[in-house]
Amino acid sequence: MKAAVIVRTGPADELTYADVELPRPGPHDIRVKTAFAAVNPVDIWTRRGIPGLDLTFPAVLGWDVAGTVDAVGSEVSRFRVGDRVMGMVKQMTRLRGTYAEFVSAPQELFAPVPGKLSLETAAAPLTVLTSVKLLSNLHLPDRAKALVTGAAGAVGRVTVQWLVQAGHEVSGLARATDEDDLTSLGVRTVYPSGADVPPQAFDAVIDTAGLPQTISNVRDGGEFLSITDNEQPGPEREITPRKCYVEENGAQLAAVAEQLADGTLSLPLCRTYPLSNAAAAHAAFEQGGLRGKLLLAP
Repeated sequence: MKAAVIVRTGPADELTYADVELPRPGPHDIRVKTAFAAVNPVDIWTRRGIPGLDLTFPAVLGWDVAGTVDAVGSEVSRFRVGDRVMGMVKQMTRLRGTYAEFVSAPQELFAPVPGKLSLETAAAPLTVLTSVKLLSNLHLPDRAKALVTGAAGAVGRVTVQWLVQAGHEVSGLARATDEDDLTSLGVRTVYPSGADVPPQAFDAVIDTAGLPQTISNVRDGGEFLSITDNEQPGPEREITPRKCYVEENGAQLAAVAEQLADGTLSLPLCRTYPLSNAAAAHAAFEQGGLRGKLLLAP
């Protein structure tokens, strides 16, 4: 089969389109014929080289996949050949990513794709599971005031929607050009610059953009959560900063898939590149400013 691989870490043009061995599903695995894989920040960091991460080359990148079950292991009970599925495969743990024509992984990592949900939109498990993890670690009072940095990015946008649905008063730190979109999602105030955000005004700051200085916008005893690997702030004013790491979870994905299908959660798409041109997709992602998911299609 074909896959987008790297044989060493480095810039985007290290990604090449090559033949790799077709994976054989183990007893508890399903093999998925990829319709779409998504490009995520972790793919960029892995390609560049994460300190302490030992890759086996050639390495197939990618965490997200949506497609159709092509084969099932002898002990698989949840899926059948032909089922549409979505899943997140933790590439640095599983040692084989999703930038490939076929992906094989344990059945519990996957969720069915509802009939009303396109496979394009379904190819975003990492985004939604990251937001699930963030919100499960928050302990907010009713009608809390929350600030989301990077509010118009993929994780930020999902987080904003769920906070609004929970009845909280949400503000966002984002570009001025994103104000109309975020306001339509229920965001009260959009701050185009950190200098515009009032100090100590929020019960919680959810940092998806790597802005540790926004801890200054949390009230005494409030919460600061981050998903980035940037330098984190130290404890202050009874605030203990915390980081959240995404986890594989097919059951949580199934619940989110229903929300995506019925429109109570929106996740826009940006553009789709052929898998054979994954290098161009990475280069576009690194330029920044994208709104919506960037996909690869075999």
